[in-house]
Order: sequence, then C-alpha cells, then structure tokens
Amino acid sequence: MKQRKREARRIFAGAMAALMVLSAVDVSGWGVMNAKAEATAVGTTPQYLTIGSTKIIDNGDFQEDGISDNDDTIYQGTNWYYDSTKNQLVLENASISGHITSMNGDLSIILSGTNTMKSEMLIQSILTESGIVPTLEINGNNHNGSLSCGTISVGDDVSNNNNLNIIGATLETSEIDCSGIVTIENSHVVANDDSSTVISGDKINIVDSFVEAKATTERYEGKVIRSNQPINVSGSQIVVSRALDCSDPVLSDCSFSNSVITKKWKDYKTKDNVTKTYVYGTAALKEDLTIASGESIEFESGASITNPEKLTLADGASLLVNGEEHTHNKDGDVTYTWKDDKEHIKNVACKDCPIGYVTKETESHSIGENGFCACNNVYQPADLTTNKYDIDGDKINDEVYEISNAGQLYWFAGLVNGTLSGVPQNTSANAVLTKDIVVNENVLKPDGTLNEGSFKEWTPIATSASPYTGIFEGQNHTISGLYFKQETSFVGLFSVNSGKIANVGILDSYFYGQPYKGWQVGGVCGSNTAKGAITNCYNTGIVRGSETVGGVCGSNYGTITNCSNKGNVGEDDDSVGGVSGSNYGTITNCNNAGIVSGKMYVGGVCGKNSNGGTVTNCNNTGEVRGTSQYIGGLSGDNDSSSITNCNNTGEVKATGKFVGGLSGGNYNNGTITNCYYDSTVYTGTAIGDDMGTTEKVEGKTTEQYKTGEVAYLLQLDQSDAVWGQTIGTDTYPTLGGAKVYKTAIYKGCEGKPGEPVSYEYSNTEKNTYGDHPDADNDGRCDNCSAIIDGIGAKLAGYSLSLTGNIGVNFYMELSNKIIADKDAYMQFTLPNGTVTKVPVSAAQTNTTIKEGTTYYKFPCEVSSYEMTQDIKAQMFDGNGKCGKEYTYTVRDYAQYLIDHVDLYQDAYPFAVAMLNYGACSQKYFNKAVDDLANKYLNDDEQEIPDRFDGYIDNFVANKAENKVLGQFAGLSMVLKSETTLNIFYEPKEGIDVSKLKFLVDGKEITPVKRGQYYILSLKNIKANELGNSKTFTVTDGTNTLSGEYSAMMYCYQVLQAKEGTYADDLVTLVKAFSDYAYRAKSVCGSN
Repeated sequence: MKQRKREARRIFAGAMAALMVLSAVDVSGWGVMNAKAEATAVGTTPQYLTIGSTKIIDNGDFQEDGISDNDDTIYQGTNWYYDSTKNQLVLENASISGHITSMNGDLSIILSGTNTMKSEMLIQSILTESGIVPTLEINGNNHNGSLSCGTISVGDDVSNNNNLNIIGATLETSEIDCSGIVTIENSHVVANDDSSTVISGDKINIVDSFVEAKATTERYEGKVIRSNQPINVSGSQIVVSRALDCSDPVLSDCSFSNSVITKKWKDYKTKDNVTKTYVYGTAALKEDLTIASGESIEFESGASITNPEKLTLADGASLLVNGEEHTHNKDGDVTYTWKDDKEHIKNVACKDCPIGYVTKETESHSIGENGFCACNNVYQPADLTTNKYDIDGDKINDEVYEISNAGQLYWFAGLVNGTLSGVPQNTSANAVLTKDIVVNENVLKPDGTLNEGSFKEWTPIATSASPYTGIFEGQNHTISGLYFKQETSFVGLFSVNSGKIANVGILDSYFYGQPYKGWQVGGVCGSNTAKGAITNCYNTGIVRGSETVGGVCGSNYGTITNCSNKGNVGEDDDSVGGVSGSNYGTITNCNNAGIVSGKMYVGGVCGKNSNGGTVTNCNNTGEVRGTSQYIGGLSGDNDSSSITNCNNTGEVKATGKFVGGLSGGNYNNGTITNCYYDSTVYTGTAIGDDMGTTEKVEGKTTEQYKTGEVAYLLQLDQSDAVWGQTIGTDTYPTLGGAKVYKTAIYKGCEGKPGEPVSYEYSNTEKNTYGDHPDADNDGRCDNCSAIIDGIGAKLAGYSLSLTGNIGVNFYMELSNKIIADKDAYMQFTLPNGTVTKVPVSAAQTNTTIKEGTTYYKFPCEVSSYEMTQDIKAQMFDGNGKCGKEYTYTVRDYAQYLIDHVDLYQDAYPFAVAMLNYGACSQKYFNKAVDDLANKYLNDDEQEIPDRFDGYIDNFVANKAENKVLGQFAGLSMVLKSETTLNIFYEPKEGIDVSKLKFLVDGKEITPVKRGQYYILSLKNIKANELGNSKTFTVTDGTNTLSGEYSAMMYCYQVLQAKEGTYADDLVTLVKAFSDYAYRAKSVCGSN
C-alpha cells in the first residue's frame, strides 16, 4: 500500500509540472508583509517552485507578482512571500489551500505565527536531476511560528540525496517521508497518519525536541519511525504509538542519550492497550507526561529526569530501575516549605529516586535549639525584659530584648524591619546579647575566603527608610556566620543606624552588596547617621560592594570609637576603608589589620575623609591595594577634614596616581597632624597630592619604630593613655599598649647630673645617670652624698638581739626615697632557708647613735644551735629592685666582742657564755657539729663553771596543790631561738577542765593537752629575765591553784638531780644555758 501511495505522488508531481504554465494568482492590493526572511540564504535556488497554482519559479525563471511597488526580488502572496535573494519562503499566519512544491533545489520555509494547510495538501521537494543534494528546511524562528499540514515528502525512490531539516518549529503533519537525512532540532513535531510508517528517512537525527508519531491504522505492519541507519535521539522526548495489534511498536535501531521514549500499542495476545516509557541518561521532559495506572516507566542505571514536576505517576503505575521495581522511601534529604503562620510542609526525598519523589507532610511550626523552626521561616521571639537593664544610663530600667540564639536575632531584625506577622514595627527596640550567636558555620575558609556551599541569608536590621534608633548592647559577645549576597545597598549587621551599637564582634561572615547597587556596605552597619554611635565593635569577616565599603561601617556621619577590623574589605570597589568606606563624622581609637582593596579612594582606615570628618588616634597595619587613584595608608583622600595622631605600618600597593603612606590627597584646608608611616615598608611620600596643611607628618624607619619613638610622639600631649608599645617585644605602637617614656641619659651622677648627653625611649620613667664617685670608700657619693648601693640603703652596723630570741640587729641608713616607699622592706634569708620580710615602716629608729643621723633597726632571730650559720639581709624597694646583700652570724658579733676584750670587758664573759651555750645546743640537737660556735675559744674559755657564784641555788621550785583542782606536777623548758618554760597541770579526777581558766603572769592562755597533763607555757623569755619568776594560775572561779616559777628552776632541777637521771648532753646544755642566763643578767640590764 505504501508503494502505491508514493507512485500516486509522482503522478501528482507530473501534473504539477504541467500546471506550471498557469498564470500566477491575483495578489493585487497586497503590500510586503512584516515578517522578515532569515539573514542567510539556504543552498541552491530551486528550478521550479509553486504554491497551489501559483508559479513563483518556472524553469529557473523568477516570476513577477504583478505588484508595482514591490522589490523585484520579492514574490508577494496572501500572508506569504518568497525572497529570491535568500531563497526563503516566509509564511506569516498564512492559510494555504494548495500544495507547496519545490523541484531540483533547496528551499527554506520560515514560519511566523500560526500557519495552516488543508490536511490533504502536501509539501513536496522533488528531485528529477542528478548531481545535486536538495535540502528542505522548515524553520520556526525559535518557536515563533507553527505549521499544520499534510504529508511532507522529500525525495524519490531512486537516490538518498534529499534532506529535511526541521529547526525551532512547532509542526503538525500527517507524515514525514524523506529519502535522505531527517534532522529535527529544538522542535515540537506531531505526525499522525493511517499508514504503518509515520516518519521515515535514510538517517534520522532528533535533537532537543518533542516528537510524537502515531500510526492509527490497524491494517498495516512495519516500523512507525523508520530509518535505514540507526536513529540518533539526544536530549529529546519521543512518543511512538501503533493502533495495530502487535508485540511492540517497532522503531528502527536507536541510539538514545539523555532522552525519554514512550511506546504505546495494543498487545496482540491480550488485546490490552500497553504503554511503556524508558529514560536514558539525564533527561528533561519537553511535555507533561502522565504514567497511568497499569503503565510503567523504566530508568536505565543512573538515569534521571531533571524536571520531575512535569511527570505524574498515578496510583497503580510502575516505576522501575534497571528492570527492578523501585519502591519510594523516606531516606533522602529533608526540606521544608512555608505554608502559613501555623504550619509548614515537610518534604522528605526518596533516596536514589530517579524522579526525585518527595513525600510531603504537614507539620506545626516548632522552634529548635538555634531559635529557628525547621522550615527556617519562623523564629523564636526575643525575650522582653522590663526590670533588668538600665541600658541608656538614666537610672531607670528599660524595656530590653534579650537575644541568646540566631533565631531570636532574626526575630529582632523582623521586629525592627516591621516584617513580623501580627507584630508592630519597632525601630527603637533595645536589645542585649546574652550569648555568642552562630547563624551559619564555616562561611569562610581558614584562609579567610568564602567557602563553598549554601548558607542561610541574613536580612540587615533596619532600612534606609526606617533607621535603627534603639540601643544594641552586645555585652562583648560575638555573632558568627552572617551571609548576605544581593544587589542592594545599606548592608551589614545593621542597614542604617541612628542609635547606639556597642560591644559586639562579627566573625566568620560575608557581606556582599553586589554590583552595581551594592553601596554603603559594612560589617557592623551600612550607614551610621549623624545621630548614630558605634563603640567597641569589631569585624573579621569579608565585606564587599561597589562603593562606600568599610570593615566596620560603609559610610559614617556619626561616631565610631574603639572599633577594629581584621577582615578583608573590598575588591574592585570605590571608597573603601578598613574601618569606614567614607567618613563625614568622627572616628577615634580605631584599628585596621585586614587587607583593603579597591580602585579609587582606598585607605587603611577610611576611603574618603570629607566635609569636616575627623580621624583621631587610629592605626592601620593591614595592606592597602588600589588600581586607580587616591590610595593612602590611612585615608584615600582628606578633603576639608582632619587626621590627627594616626599611624600606618601597612604596605601600600597602588598602580595609579596620588598615592601616599598616609593619604592619597589632602585638599581644601584639610589638616594632617602628628601622623607617621613606616618608610621602610612604603618608600614613597606621606601624601600623594598635598594642597592642605600638614604638621609633624613624616615617615620613620622600622628601626626607629622599634625604639618606641613613634609611640611616644603619638601619645605626646594627650592626657588620656592611648598609644603604647612594649619596647623589645613590639615592633610597632599599639592602641592601649604599654606607656612609653622619653628618658634622658646623663654623664654625671643622679645628684649632680649636668646636662643630658642623649635620649632614649623606655617603658619606665627613669633617666640614666653616671656612676657615683666614692674615692673615700664610705658608701656615699663624693659629689652628691647619695648612698650608692643602688637602692638607697647603707649598712651602718650590728647588735645582738636578746629580747627573748637570739638574733642580730641590722642598723641601716636609708635614703628619703626608700623611706617614702610604703612597699620597701628588708628581706632575711635564715639558715634553714626560711625567708622573712620586715617592712621599713615596721623598723625601729635610733637617732642617738650619731647626731643628725637616723638609723633603722631590722632584727633577725635564729635558734641557739644556728649561731654559726649565715643570716642574709637585703633591702628591696616596692618595685622589686634590690640593694646589696649583707651576710652575718651571731658568732661573728660575739667573737668580735671577745677579740676586742679591751673595749668590751663587761660584755666579754657574756659573749663567751653565749658561744658555749650555742656549741652545747649544736651538740644536743646534732646541728652543724663540725663548726661549733665556741671553736675559736681557748680551753679555759670553753670550761663552763658549775655554780656560777651560787646563783643557781636560788631557784628551787615549790610544789603547788589544791584539794579540789589538782596540782602542778612538773616543769620543762624549750631551748631554740626563743626560751619557753612549760608547767604541767594534773587535774583531780572528775574535774571538768573546759570550765577552768588558765593564766600565766596574769594573762589568760589556752593550755595544750598532752596525755593526762595540761601544759601552761611562758614563751619568749628575755635573756636577762630567765631567773625572774612568773605566776601560773588555774581557777574555777571558787578554787585556785597557783605557783611561782622561772626558767632557772628547771635548770636547778636538772643540775641538782642524781647522776644518771638526765642524759649527759642535756645536763651539759642546761649547765651552759644557766651560765648564759647568769651572765646575761649581769651584762644585759636592758636590751
């Protein structure tokens, strides 16, 4: 049947050739249409071209259309024309009643609007000659035109040289029959015919198109889309169907890539309608596709549909992957969609699903840990307090919102911006941060550049139309992970501030007001108005825009104080500054350490300082980069403004003009005063173009900076401490650093220095003087009489201390400075390693030794067995500086008395007795026995007398008893640095000791319990009072036990005891001690 149909068409073509002798149709009164031919002609002009009975080209001759004012290259018809220079037939909303026939040549049909032909009318491209390859092209002008027609027939049965191109067209036809190559590209083609083959060609290419081929007849078998070579289908959607009962609607061999193929037929066994769809690669549907119940769609391994919203999978439809049924799951990613103020949609993706199936569940909003609902569109309200904060300092508690998480921060932004549903806008709302806040994590990479990934976008607080007028107190907390990237202005944590922002840090954040609308962008706020104040804030994130971009603030008309930036600012922007892009207000005590980049008006602190702006006590250490003009280490330009006490040590890199280590320009009475830059780092001039006023403006080398000179110059004449530097550690000055002093160096001594010979810088306020001359070696300067031990303390002499303890008194002569130092002290290092300190204020003074001289006495006590060991004494002032160290022993002093017996005859016996006592104590306590205190005494001096002229016999202890209270049962003595007498009280059985009062020499004491006894102690007995008796008393208020006892009574007890009662070394020690006490009584009438 197909063959018969083709022969009928050839007969018709012959008839058409005969009709070519007919005259053209009447086209009078019709002008040239609006549709334009394509710019390029297609191939060879046909030998014959007819539309219906109208001959346009006859045997190679272009015919006249009979319209007088037409171009002779145009043949005009009704809603169509042919352009002979382009070889293009243009249809514009045309209705064609006859065939369109082209013979022996190429033809391009351009479609515009909706064009139709009667269903039985053909488009024919006929080849009757050899040696040419005609091409018929139907071009829809990128879907601006469509065509409905009958069969499109290209070629004959003899050769395969006739080609058909359908480009960018919407085409509905009954059949496409081509002997050569069929190319369908970027088109929508529907072919519907009662023949068995609907689309045929020697080779078929379908690219980026929708093609539907329907074989509606039940009479014929064959391939619905037939090609002698494999069909190439790429990026397309194909629907092929056959009405005839068969096993499968047959296609020629195909190569599919990124395409969707739907096959429809009637099963020859069951007579059921069958629909199966196959997906290859990554495909996009051109038309909506519904897989009905009982139908199937199968994906090859790894295949998917990129626009699954165009796919509908009805209940009962089958989804297969690699031939296996795919069951939807809930294991994929979860997203959320806003529904209303109460609910959202939870979207749960099917994992590894080729159609991206999503289960949708409606949920109520719920707030998570970070203050956001899972849908990210509902925020936890900030907590309103009314009685906790006096935020404005008027001594009245204010309404203040507490913000503790990211959701509350977004809610507060909505409150100020007026975007909260059902909540009135409040631009003057006050807030405090109560915790550090993290919105997004890892917005920036460790190197400070933007990280990959998606982030929750920030909406700045306030707008240019409604500035913020409240107080935002960060309480030294931080906000991390803010992300903003939009084509808009006034960008930052805040958009526009007319209130107060204080004590908050912006970390790990990214602000980008994209070109070309991104002006006034800052880490803290986009614009700070004349009423606004920003205090103690800092930024470490990236800040970018197109103009007026700053690390802290985009443009400043108010005040910025104690703020800093470490983030990178700008890239290819104008008016860029580390602190503020443009300044028309006041910037004080601010610092930039980030990289600042831009085209023009680029500065380490501000890009522009204009119209009365002031920059004071500011510092830049960051690199400044510019590619155009007005680039400066501190400011790009200083116009009618002032820069004072500022410093730049950052590198300035610029390829344009007007570049300076401090400012690119200085104009219109602009002033720059007391400002410095590192001329080693930047070797150019301080100011690129200076037409203003400068004073004390210069570069200093890095070595000069290290000395502290610049820190001193910057701080000079300022009462408040601002600039400082730790000399020897810091290379450069810092805001708030250690104070630097300019100190003079003198050749002469401090008392008589003369004129300074030079100056240096130091962290201590102290001039340097020459040495004190001391030719007479008396410890005082020959010129100014100053004590010259280095601290103002001179040792005058020693004495023994026998007030109870054994020790040495150090007599010091002190300077007025050390006397006035309330923290000065004498430090003693004792033989056992113990360190004691005696404040100067606690020392006794003596003015009787030498007229006009006051001596300060510092006592140091040692044990009796430590008389030979060194006592180290050293004076310290309140700053920890120390003077000369003096070393002395008790034996040194006693031996001096013995060696000078002619001067100290009365003291001689006592000195001998004391050294013998010390030696015996060393033996008894086994301390330093290789260096006995009396080793320098002769044999006679080392002999200890027995009776001491009867002195010991006077100390007999009487036993004391009370019938109710009990008795004093015995006594003992402790001999170390001090002398202590112990009396042992033994209470009567049944006595409640807790109700008794114990007294020694009239002073109430607390006894120490030892076994059955309670010990009453008399401590620190002076050497000349060892024989003096003291009263020991125990009483219950009614009954009293009392006795008189002295230290010598213990000595009498030991020395009078039967031999063997006490150890020999104890008897010897007590004997020596008794002699020491006896001699002390006679020599030491007073200390």
